[in-house]
Amino acid sequence: MMKYISLLILLLSFSFPLFSTEKVNILGVEMEWDGYKVKESETDLDPYSTSFDDIGEGRFFQSEYPVDKERYTINQGNMGETEVIHIHSDNPGPIIYIVAGVHGDERAAWYAGIIMENATIRSGELYILSPANKPGAERRNRYFYSSQDLNRSFPGSLDGTEAEKMAYAIFQDIKRVEPDFVLDLHEAIVYTEGRDFLGSTYIFSDLDLMSDLFFDLLWATEEGELCHNPFSYTGPGPMGSLNNTVSFQLKIPVITVETFRGFDIKRRVYDQLDSVQFVLDYYGMV
Repeated sequence: MMKYISLLILLLSFSFPLFSTEKVNILGVEMEWDGYKVKESETDLDPYSTSFDDIGEGRFFQSEYPVDKERYTINQGNMGETEVIHIHSDNPGPIIYIVAGVHGDERAAWYAGIIMENATIRSGELYILSPANKPGAERRNRYFYSSQDLNRSFPGSLDGTEAEKMAYAIFQDIKRVEPDFVLDLHEAIVYTEGRDFLGSTYIFSDLDLMSDLFFDLLWATEEGELCHNPFSYTGPGPMGSLNNTVSFQLKIPVITVETFRGFDIKRRVYDQLDSVQFVLDYYGMV
């Protein structure tokens, strides 16, 4: 019986390939595509040993300012317990909170967050949570646990699922800090008909909170001053996402940065860092 089943699978594979791929060209870059999503190339880039100049020599955070750095734990005692790094200047100024890698397989997002820990600022305070989805990052998986999507779990719950507990910890920390602005770093991989293409996209939920900054950011990509290519925009963020929940419940402006996983990892990290630096410069922090 097993012999006939194996023969049937072999015959079907000639008529209906089990893992068929083709080439697709996106913004001048050819990449493999299975009709739904692109294939992400492998990389040996280690964010923990990568400097700003390794990504864009002379481009990022070239000035050194005196700052203090400290770490503290959130979601303590639960799955995904992790640390936030707090970088603060002696000079008063705005507060920016970066949440990177809510989806664990979106590597350029949380790689950029890790590299950002090397930054200094001339004023204000910078909080960095990266990777926000530590279990997913360790498994290179979108989900926090099983099929639990952390970015559909906000504002979370102390008594909820593992993802809801983590979402609650993040949401409560942002609420406690009361930042002037939140950056939510993500990546996209889907490229198919009937589904919005989110690669190279900025996502908003409430433009009234930040319209000047948002359109300045978009225009800088259009003019070729920022990132490798122009970015598009969409909104609002989906229900249960960090973007939507923080924007509407806490009335704090949020931009989600979506790079595209079909491009080279260094290009993607570059565009993440470029977007972050633009926001910090807009607030006069660098």
